[in-house]
This record gives sequence, structure tokens and C-alpha cells, in this order.
Amino acid sequence: MTTDDPSPRRLPPLRALQAFAAVVRHDGMRRAAEHLHLSHAALSQHVQHLEEVFGLRLLDRSGGGRARPTALGREYGEALIAGFEQIEAATARLRLRGDESRRLVLGAPTSLSVSLLLPRIEEFGADAGFDLQLFCPAAAADLAHSRIHALLMHGDPREQGLQGELLFEQALLPVASPELIARLDPQRWWQDATPGVRVLHVVSDGWRHDWPAWFGEDPSTWPLPHLSLSSPMPAISAALAGQGIALMYPRLIADRLASGELRALPSPYPAQLKRLYLAWLPQAQGSGRLERVRDWLGELLGGRAAI
Repeated sequence: MTTDDPSPRRLPPLRALQAFAAVVRHDGMRRAAEHLHLSHAALSQHVQHLEEVFGLRLLDRSGGGRARPTALGREYGEALIAGFEQIEAATARLRLRGDESRRLVLGAPTSLSVSLLLPRIEEFGADAGFDLQLFCPAAAADLAHSRIHALLMHGDPREQGLQGELLFEQALLPVASPELIARLDPQRWWQDATPGVRVLHVVSDGWRHDWPAWFGEDPSTWPLPHLSLSSPMPAISAALAGQGIALMYPRLIADRLASGELRALPSPYPAQLKRLYLAWLPQAQGSGRLERVRDWLGELLGGRAAI
């Protein structure tokens, strides 16, 4: 057999495989073409080339509407998608390994990054000898796909198959502006029907269950009206503007409490604890850079406890 002879193990062109995987992922040609920045004609050529290679129909064009993958086409496309995802994940891991001596990417909640980490990050980098970069907002999926090296999270890392460390825990405080508090009975504010008084309910991960832990899962039964907000930062801003009562942990609003811009109210029920963890993948255990960042966060945020 010469080197020009076709081989049963020879793969079709990579662009054609990527194109067909996109067709299956997006369940049609139009959205796949938009995703790949290809014309419909160019994408159709890639698919037709694959059909010629295999001698099989991969798309059903008989309906008169948009072409959809055949059963064989969908099976092949889903295998391609899985393969490309593995390649992308391995590439991301290798890229991060290549950066090991120069940087560490820390995923963190936006509120924590803005209030506590960003003002001190340059000082850390100058002392540590490598760059600490923030990626926010971030979730466990970003860690699993190696987009980040470590993650600050409110949930227990072990519940998601990660390793981690409890950095701190603090009791949540109801807080409001002095102007709003002046209109309330501070000792029974949660029963106060003063017009305009409401709770500021943060609905993002790690926060959405905070008010419900006191008042129940159904906001319609709460003793006060509520305003839903996407993250702690707008809730803090709304509280500063006298628009409601926020439920925060003191370390996140330490400057506001110290200046008197926000003041704490009595908790109507036993105080809830907000916990912050540093999480990492098991294979990162023992990394010198991770140890350095962990020590810095421990000093910055307070005492910590291994889990």
C-alpha cells in the first residue's frame, strides 16, 4: 500500500468534523453556521464531504424545512462533541500548567473580589513573585474545566467532589442605612409595616436561602415585602440608599459598618452563619502557589479550619 492510498483509520478533515459537531450541538445548520462564522454554503460543503467519505446520509433534508441529523448522524456527532470537549479540557489544563510559574487564577464571587481582594492583589503579587488573577463570577464548573486554579465558594467543596478548606464563618447581620433605621422600631423591625420598608433578597448561589431560613421558602408569606437582587453588590448599594434591609456578613461590609453608612439591626431569630471555603481539584494538592494563596487568604479573611 502506498502512502497515498486511503486507510480505514484515516480521519476526515478536522474542519469538517468540527462543522458537523456544531450542526449536531445546535440541532441545525443555521445556528451552527452562525457559531462557526461560516456561510451556510461552506458549512453544507463540510457536511457533504463527510457524507461522501462514509457513503452515508448524516443529515435528513427530506422535510422541506431545516436539515436535522439522522440517527447515525446524531450518534456520530455526539461522539465528536464529547471528543472535542475532552480535547478542550486537556488543552486548558495544559495551558494552566504552562503558566504555573507565572500566575494563579482564583475564581471568586464578584462582591468579595471588589470589596476585599482587588485592593490588595498587587501587594500580594509583588511579595509572592507570581501574578494572582481574579476570575469572577466563578463556579465549581470553572474549576472542573481548568479555567481557574482555585475557587472561593460559599458551599462545602466536598459536596462537589473537590478538596478545600474553610477560611472563615461569620454570623449574618440584617443591616440598613441610619436614615431607614430611624423610621423603624429597631427591636421589632421585621414586624414593622412602615411604608417602603422591605428586605433585599439576594437570589444568587450561596445567598438565595438566607432570608428563607428565617421567614420561610415562600416570599409571599414573609412579614415584609421583598426586592429580589442578582448579587450582594446591588443589595449593599440598595441598603446604602435606604431602599431596604440587607442580610450580610460583617467582613463583606466592614468599611461601611465602620463609617456608619450601614448599621446592624437585631436578628429576629438565631443568627445564621455564612461560610467561605477555598476549593481546589485533588490533583492540585501540594502546589506551592496554592499554599501561598491559601496562607494569604487565611491572613486576609481570618482564622481557617481544614476540612
